[in-house]
Amino acid sequence: MKTNQTDKIIRSWQTNARKAIPAIRTFLKRFSGSLPPQRVLEEVHEEVFSEFDCLACASCCKNSSPVFTRADISRIAGHIGMKPGEMETRFLVSDKDGDFIPSSKPCPFLEKDNTCQVYEVRPKSCRGFPHTDNRSAWERHALMAGNAAACPAAFSIVERFRTSAKA
Repeated sequence: MKTNQTDKIIRSWQTNARKAIPAIRTFLKRFSGSLPPQRVLEEVHEEVFSEFDCLACASCCKNSSPVFTRADISRIAGHIGMKPGEMETRFLVSDKDGDFIPSSKPCPFLEKDNTCQVYEVRPKSCRGFPHTDNRSAWERHALMAGNAAACPAAFSIVERFRTSAKA
């Protein structure tokens, strides 16, 4: 059942996300001012993720650039048996904001089967992605629109709220 739902969510995202993003941005600007209670955000998030298998997709790991904090780098380097500086040199670059991000896509820690080599110690930004259960993330409408563009599950969640707002 989960596989069928995952496939359906991915197909909808592939078919509709690109053309829907401008309307999603407009919706999110309005929606961020009248968010439902945190409980409702969490319920919809949990409902979609109970139907969605991230390992069937891994779009976030293939196409996004998570931020690695110094604490993330230290923790992950220890996990993979490297010194933090060696990990930075081998896998990361500093972006225009001075944040550390992967030097290549897909993420260097993504395995061929879409599992994460460092899942147990993954960066904080990966642990919370796509942040659809986080009220403050919804208030940052550009971030949420980007997450909907990058993640089929996030797109599905945003579309549920957008569709119910039209009704």
